[in-house]
Amino acid sequence: MPQDPQARLAELRQEYRAGEEQLGRLVRHEAELRETLLRISGAVQVLEELTGPDGEPQAEGGPGGAPRDAGAVRTDRGS
Repeated sequence: MPQDPQARLAELRQEYRAGEEQLGRLVRHEAELRETLLRISGAVQVLEELTGPDGEPQAEGGPGGAPRDAGAVRTDRGS
């Protein structure tokens, strides 16, 4: 059974508007998520710089910013 073209046009226009609104919300949500990921990434980078390769805090830097134990030989190499 054929539908009234004017009614179908109105229905399609409403669906289009609803789709545009939803797309706008998704774009805003994407931007918020990207900002959050950027903040998390920065925090991870800072914490990685503050901790050594084994996850232990690094000693504060000595002269020239080098760690005080930069030349020390580690004897506690675990298995």
